[in-house]
Amino acid sequence: MNNNLYIGLMSGTSVDSVDTVLVDLYGDNIQTIGSCSYPISKEIKQAIFLAVNASALHDKEIKQLDKTMATVFVGAVTKILNQEKIKPRNIIAIGSHGQTIKHSPRSAKPFSLQVGNPKIIADTTKITTVADFRSQDIAAGGQGAPLTPIFHEKVFSKDQKKKIIVNIGGITNITSIEPCALTYGYDTGPGNCLMDCWSREHNGNEYDKNGDWAASGTPDKDLLEIMLSDNYFQINYPKSTGPDYFNINWINMANRKCKKLFQPGDVQATLLQLTVKTLTKELLKLKLKDDEKIFCCGGGLHNTFLMNQIERELNKKVFSTNDLGINPNYLEAISFAWFAKQRMENFRFELSRVTGSKGEIFLGKITRPSR
Repeated sequence: MNNNLYIGLMSGTSVDSVDTVLVDLYGDNIQTIGSCSYPISKEIKQAIFLAVNASALHDKEIKQLDKTMATVFVGAVTKILNQEKIKPRNIIAIGSHGQTIKHSPRSAKPFSLQVGNPKIIADTTKITTVADFRSQDIAAGGQGAPLTPIFHEKVFSKDQKKKIIVNIGGITNITSIEPCALTYGYDTGPGNCLMDCWSREHNGNEYDKNGDWAASGTPDKDLLEIMLSDNYFQINYPKSTGPDYFNINWINMANRKCKKLFQPGDVQATLLQLTVKTLTKELLKLKLKDDEKIFCCGGGLHNTFLMNQIERELNKKVFSTNDLGINPNYLEAISFAWFAKQRMENFRFELSRVTGSKGEIFLGKITRPSR
């Protein structure tokens, strides 16, 4: 039996499902053995969104969510093991990103909160679990996110060609990979998170499939201008953000500032343009040549209208990471399986060009199952 197997778990800020992968990480090779999407119940999603939008959380609420999400992650691990007919003893470790509830790296006391208790995961699955990937980076003066640019460099730089990786999840982040230059990456701003929460509030759907609702509306220039004036879009990288900042409260605040009455579909159209403008503004700064490509991953890739608007703004075709050999739906989950391996092998990272942290640090904490 292969003894280089790791499981990666990723539940993003859109809270659509748990992306789950089983990967063979032998040496420098990364081979996906199996993948699945594990559902998160409507009740749990609602509890997460309430916590994300809350101005303050009590310890009791955090502990309950920590336990609840751990149970979800255990379900995801069980599903992939059964699907691939693999015993827990054959897995070296699980890399669990956790469910982000709060991300505040620029506060007086910087922190980032992910729930999904790794001790429960480890004890229930009987598999060593690596989690809490952000805290040491924040303690070293970093943003704690995004972390995936390091993995992007690992897997996408071998051909020695300049390229940009764009991940459009709840939040959008970009990675710039260039031969003879240091890789860097940062969050450009909202991806799907604002469109999703507006859709939940006003259209009764978890998300705007294909961007059809946004396409039916008309963006409001004044509202878009107010949204674009947010300080986050003005500051330089390294920078990161989360759905506890860009959420329904943020949208409502912008609407009030604009002092107009809007049709919900027009707000949705404006929110889509916000994602387009904040991303393409950063991409255009890079002055890519015709043969230097942009590759996209994450849920936003499936929003047809969004992707068409991005290509229109850039006057450039955007490709999928499928073209680079990695499924765009599972790239982040694969990356956290890989991060788990690095932590198990005590590898340290220098992240000053990505998160802004100082010195070499470990990513993740190891939790072993009780015997």
